[in-house]
This record gives sequence, structure tokens and C-alpha cells, in this order.
Amino acid sequence: MSSRSVNSGASDARGSSLLCSALCSKLVRTKNMGLDALSTPLRRCLSTLELTLLSLGSMVGAGLYVLTGTVAHDIVGPGIVAAFLLAGVVALLSGLCYAEFGARIPKAGSAYVYTYVTVGELLAFVIAWNMILEYVIGAAAVARAWSGYVDYLAGYQISNWTNTNMNMGDVQPFADSPDLVACGLMLFVMVFIAFGAQVSAHLNTILTLVNLLVVAFIICSGLFLVDLRNWMDHGGFVPNGWQSVIKAASSCFFAFVGFDVVGNVAEEAQDPARGIPVAICVSLFLAIFAYTGVSGALTLMVPWTKISPKSALPEAFKMRGWGWAGNIIAVGALCAMSASLVTSLFAMPRCVYALASDGLFYHSFAKINERTRSPVLATIVFGILGAITTLLFNLRSLVEFMSIGTLLAYTVVSASLIVTRYQSHFPHEVAGLEMIPPWFERLEDSEEATKARARRKKQKPGRLKDSFSFLGFLNRYEPGHAVTTAVLIMAMFQVGLAIVLFYGVDALGQSKWWAISGVTVFSVGFLLSLIVIGAHQQNRNIMTFKVPFVPLFPAISMFCNIYLMVALQPMTWVRFGIWMIIGFLIYFSYGIRYSRAQGPDPGPQHPYLIVPKRKMYKRSDVIRVSQPPSFIDDRRQVGEEDSLIPGGSDSDFPLSTYGTRSPPPGMYDSEPTETARPRKSSRPIRSEDSDGSEVEREPSSDDHSILRVGSRR
Repeated sequence: MSSRSVNSGASDARGSSLLCSALCSKLVRTKNMGLDALSTPLRRCLSTLELTLLSLGSMVGAGLYVLTGTVAHDIVGPGIVAAFLLAGVVALLSGLCYAEFGARIPKAGSAYVYTYVTVGELLAFVIAWNMILEYVIGAAAVARAWSGYVDYLAGYQISNWTNTNMNMGDVQPFADSPDLVACGLMLFVMVFIAFGAQVSAHLNTILTLVNLLVVAFIICSGLFLVDLRNWMDHGGFVPNGWQSVIKAASSCFFAFVGFDVVGNVAEEAQDPARGIPVAICVSLFLAIFAYTGVSGALTLMVPWTKISPKSALPEAFKMRGWGWAGNIIAVGALCAMSASLVTSLFAMPRCVYALASDGLFYHSFAKINERTRSPVLATIVFGILGAITTLLFNLRSLVEFMSIGTLLAYTVVSASLIVTRYQSHFPHEVAGLEMIPPWFERLEDSEEATKARARRKKQKPGRLKDSFSFLGFLNRYEPGHAVTTAVLIMAMFQVGLAIVLFYGVDALGQSKWWAISGVTVFSVGFLLSLIVIGAHQQNRNIMTFKVPFVPLFPAISMFCNIYLMVALQPMTWVRFGIWMIIGFLIYFSYGIRYSRAQGPDPGPQHPYLIVPKRKMYKRSDVIRVSQPPSFIDDRRQVGEEDSLIPGGSDSDFPLSTYGTRSPPPGMYDSEPTETARPRKSSRPIRSEDSDGSEVEREPSSDDHSILRVGSRR
């Protein structure tokens, strides 16, 4: 009997162990991209310009007209220019990471899908769940600010009426009275968003362009009202010391939050591999210029001590005798906040759609309207949720809860980029590399091309470099495993360093041993982790945009975001915990069971081939179709380099990284049809003999075969 009980206990222990192992494997399983990362039920209709304006409209919003005056008056004075510049550079580091991922993984979901592909399911769900909250709260906060600005222009008649007739009392975090104007605005914009990406993009384009014109007016008119004494008197350019610049930069950083909206609409971009990096980088540079330009004009027009925190720009122009400019600024402020609202409500349902299409959220939200080709149900349901939030909660409570999800997403994306840079290609990238025909590689016989081909064959991402052979014990693990472990350890050291720097800043000033020891230990650990990561070979054959100076740039981005998270208020973390409890209930009751991760191959590959760039192609990063050399030589001879389609023009089938139009009939048949047959050439064709030397021969019928796209070698 005793033996049976022992055996039963051992079986129970093994069963529990297997159950825990199965659960853990589900929590860390990654999304299988398969061979096809390009197909989507959404409509690819957004140009690079529209993507740029979406990102810019999300960043250059209420912060330009409200945050500038508050930070300059209360914290840093004229040093706000340096604060915005520093915050913009830090945001740019995160933006570069998003740009690389957006080009390599053109899927809706932004940080969520990047995390799902590289790190695992549970953390990806945490990111997505917080991104949804960020968009809901961000839209609600902007709508509240828009309503408050309209109320200000109306002489506070709206708020006086609601406080008198609809007062709800002083109960935190609820508002004193419901904001009917903000709620109505949310519902109105939601209707526009439901009509599809093209309508939303057009609306955002109009609003953002008007806002940019007002920004240009503020900067240019400020040149006529400049008084350099405002930067030299009243304490100088940095009246409160350079520490105040660092403190102000942490507040200014959130003005640049919003570029990740581009990643959420990647499935609707016409050319994501080129458009997403261009849109993120250009919009960030323009946002930095706008914030530094406006803050510089403001602090040069009036002394920083006389800036009005609530209405800085109108009051500054009024003090210089340009009171009429306040009307122009009011138009710009309303357009800026409206554009920010549009982008938040536009990105939010795309994030929900990405979560639902992977099975981690209720499947109904993954349905796409056949007419608008957009997730209408997700737009309506979460738009109404945002309207209710706007109606009931006060602005201060909303703003306090906005930052944690964004910072967490930025941190994880930066860490994920380091991990993926030391791994092999994604399956859809490997398919493109394997299908490069030999004749295409011979089109350019430069020394650089030869070295690139040799490097691609020799590289082993994730393995130690020859110069670090003394760390050979790291090669015992699978390629990339040591890098992943080093990134995790580096993140722990960064958290410790951020805590010591934030909470022990006074102790450091007093040279207390524990503070100095903490900074030293965590800094050394941080640097050693970077050295271990850098000792491995990178995947340098990525065909799309690449972040420079990896792992340094992503590591700096990680630390800056972690530091800002450490600086958040404790109540923000409490609210974060409550929201995550709700999310985990949904995930463990639904998502973990219906997840589509690591499922079967999604089907046939998208009929576009991705091969590396060559100098002869001017307008794209990669080409999609493989043509025989006789046809390409013909087009090179006549100078028609932009269209590779026989009998077609660039407007019929434009050359881009990821195509949006159907190819001509017969393009991918094993035997070329009449419409897809290349034109014959009388020119001799260069080829290689058995010795590898080039010889000339006459074109043959074999040259007119077209590479079948959709199969792997």
C-alpha cells in the first residue's frame, strides 16, 4: 500500500510538471509568420506622405500649445529648447527600432506583433492590452482638452451650464460634470474612422497641414518679435541649472509619443518597407523642429517668468501687440488636437484587430467590412468605450495613466530588435533570399556586390566573432541564445541603475557610499552585457531599413524608457495592475485556448518576390518579379528602369517593395503567356561557362522562362 501511494505521488508530481511545462510553453510561444507576411484583408491605400502626416498629426498636437508654456514657466525657462531637443533624440532612438521592425514585419499591431514574433505570447498580449488602453485614454484626453479649449473660446459658458445642471460632485477620478462636447466629438470622429483608411487619412491630412501652417506662422512671426535679452537676462538660458533640463526633457518626451501609429497601419501601407521607415524618421525630425522652433520663438518673444502656463502663445503675442494672432493660434490648436484624436481612434481598432486575428481576443473583432475594408466592429465598440471614458473621467486622471504602456512597449521593442539582429531571417525573408536567380546576381559585378554575396554565404548570426574566440563557452548554446540571455541581464542592470539614479540623486550629490557603489556595479554590469552582445555576429544581410550602431542605440533607448518608467507616480502602477488583472482574465479564459500561434502554414506565398536592391533600380528598395536578363538588358538599354512589366507601364504596375496591385495575367505561370512574354533581343547575352568566366551567346528560348514565385528551394 505504501508503494502504491509513493507511485501515485510520483505520477502526480510528473503530471504537475508536465502541466506546468505545457503552460509555460504556451506563454512563450511565438507567432509563426510563415512564408507570407504581405497578404492582408485590409486595403493597402496609404502613401508614404499619408503615413508621415498620420505620425506627425499624432505627435504635434495639444502638447505644442499647452505643454510648451507649462514646462518653460514652471521648470526650465528658455532651456526648454534644449529639453525638447534632448527628448526628441531619445524618441528618435525608439523610432528607429520601430522603423526597422515595421519594414521587416509589415503587419498591423505595431509593438504587439513585433513582440509576438520575437519574445513570446504573454508579453505580447500585455503590450497589446496596454496599447489599447493608451489609445482609449489618449483619445479621451485629447477630446477633453479640445472641449476645454472650445469652452475657453466661448467664455466658459459650456462648463458653467453643465456644472449647474449636471453636477456629479467631487468624486475622484471622475469629473465634476459630464463633458457632452468631448463625448459628441469622439462619436463624430468615430463615424469618419469607420468609413475606412482612405477617408481617415484624408481628414488627418487636412487637419495636419493646417496645423503645420500655423506652426510655420508662429516660428516666422516670432523672428520679427525676437528679443535676445530674454535669453540672457532673468537667469540666462538655463536659469534653474542643467538638472532642470533633464527633468523637463522627461516631461517633453511624451510630446513625441505617437509615431508608433505608423506601425499599427502597416497592413494598409502601399509600400511598408520603404514608407514606414521614411514616415517615422521624417515625422520625428519635423516634430523636433516644430517643438524646438515654437518653444524658441515663445521664450524669445517674452521673458520666461511672464509666460502664461494656460495660454502661453496667445498671451505672448498679445503682450507684443499682436493680439489678432490669437485667433490663428486657436485654429491651429483645434486642428492639432483634432488630428491627434483622429490618429488615436484610427490606430486603436487596428491594434484590436491584430489581437483578435491572432486568436488572443474575441474573434468577432477580427472581422473586416467588405465595403470599407476596415475593422468596423472594433472601431465602433472601442470608440463608444472611449466616448464613455471622455464623458465621465477628468483630464488629470486620464493623463496620469497614459505613459506606462507606451514606455513598456518602447522598451520591449528596443530589446526585441537586439535579439532579432543576432538571429537568422524571418521565413518570408528567407524565401526571398533563396529565390534570387544567379543571373540577377551577375547584373552588377562590382567589388561591393561580390563582397556582399560572400558575406551572405559566410555569416552565422548569433555565433561568436573570431576575435572573441576566448569566450568559446558561449558557442555551446543555440545561435542567438546567449544574446537573448545577455539582453535580459542587461535590462535587469538598467532597472537597478535607473532606480539608484532616480531615488538616490541626493545621495550621489552627498557622495554616499551605497549610491556610488550601486551606480558603479549596475553600470559595469550594463557595459559587460553590451560587450557580450557585441561579441556575436549580427545578421547584416537584412534587405530593408536597419538601425545603425546596434546594440548601442537600442540599449540607450531601453535605459531611457526604463528610467522614465521608474519616475512614474506609484498610483500609475496601481492602475496598471488593475487593468492587467482584467486583461489576464480575458487571456487565460479565452486567448490561451484560441491562440493561432505556431499553427499550420497560412497558405500559399504572396506572389511577389523580394530580392536585394541594385543600382539600376532608382525608385525602390527591392523588386518583386524576376525577369530574364535579355529583357532587363533591353530595358537598361532604352533607359526604362522603373517598370519591369512586359507591355505595361509604371502606372499599371508600379515598382515598389510590397506590391498592392495584381500582376498581369500569366506573370507567374510556368509557361509565359502572350501578355507576359519578354521582348526578344538581338543583343548577345553574357553568361558563364564551366570555368566561371563570362562568354557571349545568342538569346535562346530558355531565357524567356519566368521564375515561379511561391515556392521555397
